Amino acid sequence: MYSIFTHLNDIELSGVAFKDQGRKKRVISHFTAKGESTIPELSELLNISIPKTTELISSLHEEGLVIDSGKKTEGLGRKAVIYSLNPHCCYFLGVEIRKYKINIGLMSFNGDLVKTALNIPFTYLEAGESLQAIIGEIRIFLQKITIPMDKIVGLGLSMAGRINVKTSNILSNYHFGDAPVKKRLEKAFGLPVFLDNDSRTVAYGEYHFGHSGLSFTEQNVCIVNIDYGMSLGIFVNGKPVYGASGYAGEIGHIPMFDNQKICFCGKKGCLETEASGLALIDFILNKIKEQNSSSLQNPLSKNGFLELEDILEAVHRGDNLALEGVTQIAYNLGRGLAVAINMLNPELIVLGGMLAGLGEPLLLPVKTSIMQYSLSLVNNDTRIILSSIGQRAGIPGCCLLVRDKVLGLV
Repeated sequence: MYSIFTHLNDIELSGVAFKDQGRKKRVISHFTAKGESTIPELSELLNISIPKTTELISSLHEEGLVIDSGKKTEGLGRKAVIYSLNPHCCYFLGVEIRKYKINIGLMSFNGDLVKTALNIPFTYLEAGESLQAIIGEIRIFLQKITIPMDKIVGLGLSMAGRINVKTSNILSNYHFGDAPVKKRLEKAFGLPVFLDNDSRTVAYGEYHFGHSGLSFTEQNVCIVNIDYGMSLGIFVNGKPVYGASGYAGEIGHIPMFDNQKICFCGKKGCLETEASGLALIDFILNKIKEQNSSSLQNPLSKNGFLELEDILEAVHRGDNLALEGVTQIAYNLGRGLAVAINMLNPELIVLGGMLAGLGEPLLLPVKTSIMQYSLSLVNNDTRIILSSIGQRAGIPGCCLLVRDKVLGLV
């Protein structure tokens, strides 16, 4: 095991060793965000001398975590050596459990996805059977890769529901009193396992890969995952906010509406009941029952139900009812985000998830609502954009979050 992972073996460092360990982790974070750097650049970043920086890089190089990737070509005089992360030193496995499908990915140390298996059909059965099915799909995935198992140093599981990241208990679908999912997966694969809510893994992927493949420059960011449900990932000073038990960001369960709709959480009036994919489907189904015409009657008659993909296609075709529904739920979403803006004063809000694919029909009413319900003094500082990677944020976010938890960066 690399010395930078010593905390996994309960080895506590102190003094200079502890300080150097923290500096090494900052170097790795910097390489992930920027790709490569020279020793003078890293010296400035760490605010330490060039000889000390050289010593740190030499240590990481000896461990095989950092490689020499060339020399700077511009300028006169001696060319500075460029360093970057060694992509082949170790790998991180991510598993994303979505509605009706599983996504699996393997990430190298430098943050590149080297192998993925996406949209594997998956239907939730009884909890025990479902977990065995998930384990089976992971084994199939591992059989198809050429990377040795001892190079894989962590496994992450991302899924919806209430997950206590401190105890690794899933307080929803996969709740086993005698043997938590974490323990079952660790026994099955012999790897440290990290569980996290899908809202945070999606937000992590969006934050680190959603800006031209690199991290956003903004440090205080809110990332909304709008799918069948909705959730919020919060970054303060570039770090994800977990809260006391890992439940921070449950914006969908703010009681904002005086309605009789029962939310998934069991309460009434939650933002999610009026500003989510399920709320959008419910709105359109009710309008069709009231004899409103729409091209969505075709997939509804054919399948007996509507999926969000049907609505996205209808919006892009200019279907009036679909556009009306999107405007309604987007306006409601803006009301909820106005609360987040007034409380957190973020620099940036990113609208992600499946519904981000709606584009301007989603973004414009969200902005209008935010202007109406938040303080102008505060919202002037907040930029609101659509995700550029949408549903693709989950797997890279899950893998990178595993890597950063293994490294002790989060």
